[in-house]
Amino acid sequence: MSENKIILRYQGPIEFKTTEILLQKVKNDLEKNAINKVIKKRVYNIMVECIENVLKHHEVDPCTKIHPYIILEKFRNQYLITAGNLISNDEVSVLKQKLYDAKHKDKASLLKMYENQINKENILLNKGAGLGIITIALKANSNFDYSFSPVNKQSSIYELKVSIPF
Repeated sequence: MSENKIILRYQGPIEFKTTEILLQKVKNDLEKNAINKVIKKRVYNIMVECIENVLKHHEVDPCTKIHPYIILEKFRNQYLITAGNLISNDEVSVLKQKLYDAKHKDKASLLKMYENQINKENILLNKGAGLGIITIALKANSNFDYSFSPVNKQSSIYELKVSIPF
């Protein structure tokens, strides 16, 4: 019987240096454990996307003490990545729609979305090209869930859970 093994649990401010440290820890653990090379790459790449999304999109609300968090665990026959951060309530409906679209499209449609997004000229400064959710959906075969929990009138906690079976 396989137990739940927490590989990484971090809650706190996420900056560029933090991302390097977290990703190195993940890489070291994945190298030590004898798992399929394809799964290693998939887990690592999804971790990169999750951490980058938190880094780029985390909202700071001075009325709360809520910090972003990221967890990687090995559970039964899958890896589970959980990422959460505060976002502005103004962004919730747009993000929900993007997540819904990515979760409910097949691979060909996701690849088309990816191509369309990459060819857009209006890439937001410091917010990226909007490829993170699409990339996660492609790498995880749309095997993810998400939730939004209101904190106050300005902010909500956005949580993404991605499963990678092995």
